[in-house]
Amino acid sequence: MPAPQPILHLVSTGNPQESGSVAHDRPDTHAPQTAGTSPLVRLQQMANEYDELVEGWSCKQHDVESTHGLIARLVDHIHVYPEMCLGMAGRMVMRSPSMHHAYHVAVVAVLLGEALNLSAAQQMTIARAALLMNLPSFLLQDDLLNARAHLTMGQRINIARHPLLASELLAHSVGADIQWIEAVEQHHEAMDGTGYPHGLSGQDICVEARVLKAADIWCALVSARPNRPAKYPHDAIQELLTRERMKLDMSVLATLRRLIGNYPPGTLVRLASREIGIVTNFTHGNGGPRSVVAVLNAGGEVIGEPALRDTTRSANIIRSYTYLPSHHPRVPRWEKVWSLG
Repeated sequence: MPAPQPILHLVSTGNPQESGSVAHDRPDTHAPQTAGTSPLVRLQQMANEYDELVEGWSCKQHDVESTHGLIARLVDHIHVYPEMCLGMAGRMVMRSPSMHHAYHVAVVAVLLGEALNLSAAQQMTIARAALLMNLPSFLLQDDLLNARAHLTMGQRINIARHPLLASELLAHSVGADIQWIEAVEQHHEAMDGTGYPHGLSGQDICVEARVLKAADIWCALVSARPNRPAKYPHDAIQELLTRERMKLDMSVLATLRRLIGNYPPGTLVRLASREIGIVTNFTHGNGGPRSVVAVLNAGGEVIGEPALRDTTRSANIIRSYTYLPSHHPRVPRWEKVWSLG
């Protein structure tokens, strides 16, 4: 079989803005990653690199080497700034909704792999697989994410084949290792044997794919879709524990539950004062955060100078989960927010 040609125009040319994204304008893709660049800007720069890498993928050794370099920096960044990466990965500005989802999954899956005490090499494999698991089908994935209608038979067939197609592209890519290819090929397999493309079950599914599947489903649930709103973190975990329970590795699911808790970093909450704050630290288990950073005032306006709020005080007690209002004309000063956290 001849090697595939470059995947040109793979991502959509639009720039859909999610409420609360880092910025309304796409940052300079070629901006140098200097030591003085903020952690949040570097997270966005790596998202831009990922965008370009996938759009120009041609199965050359350079593509694989570029992926290795990007992933090494991304995994290191996640380890150094876990709260910020988890809280902001879903708010990066990207041209493709499905690539945006994959970037989010990569962050969650690396943190989950670390919590499971997987090796550095396994965490790298997980991150590479997350970013390239939908390599031949990003346009289709984008169409499905934006669609409200039921899938056609052709779309169902293409979705069922995409793990095989992605693994085949990687197999043609000089330097791609078998662990990476295997994790991509198996990322939709299920522990009870009901997954695809091979109907594998239990320990026949590699651990990297098992981690990736849990992160993939959780990220999908906490993200809004045209036919449903985003689920709050607690509700997403409960759905994994009920509807998806038989499909997931229980040790992976238990670890994800401990890692995420009810208020993972990035969660937006409404306080007794009616301000909206964001959680910036891990709060494992059922307990709530002891502090949040206020980003919107009681009138729903962006606070010019985000401020730390002690949630043990009566005015700052957490009343409920919430989201930023849709189409908000301004976004919070995210870099300031995470400097306070």
